[in-house]
Amino acid sequence: MGFGRSFRICLGTLTVLSWLAMPGLAQTLPWDLYVDDASASACDAVNAANAELVVLNTTGQLVLVTGEDLTLQDSYVDLDGFVYFEEAQAGVIGFALDGDGVRSLWWTSLTGHVVHVDGFTGVPSETDFLPTDFTNAACDACDYWDDPLVCPSTDFPPITINFCGANSLASLSLTLASLGFVSLMRRRSV
Repeated sequence: MGFGRSFRICLGTLTVLSWLAMPGLAQTLPWDLYVDDASASACDAVNAANAELVVLNTTGQLVLVTGEDLTLQDSYVDLDGFVYFEEAQAGVIGFALDGDGVRSLWWTSLTGHVVHVDGFTGVPSETDFLPTDFTNAACDACDYWDDPLVCPSTDFPPITINFCGANSLASLSLTLASLGFVSLMRRRSV
């Protein structure tokens, strides 16, 4: 077995074990991800005039994620993206160009104007604004979701090795990587 192959096996083992040790990596998010057919955009944060929302994938309800997360109990988004509030049609969710020229996800009225959401009642109302009137539109709902266990952190914590068992997966991966490297060095020196 050559140096390159041994190194790749050790690196692969270490990578897989470190992925398994990361909390929340295999967890699916509780909201829908929308993919734009006209661009490479994929967003899960729905922009309104005054808030960001997500669409729960189990119920289709909207959750206001700006500030404290609040499920809009009387809301529903169907499979075609049409929004209903208290059984009445209240617009549509879809991609549109924002003021930065980026296609982002918006809750708009049927006339294409951005919807305003009352922060206390959840009642939507049409504004005079278009998506192009807004810059720095949100795309990633994890930036707003309150529960840190739902979204995996992009900040890498410092590596700590605890040989008493608490971080046994990290210890195992380091041990396997070390053994693979030592074995490789022995073969190269013979």
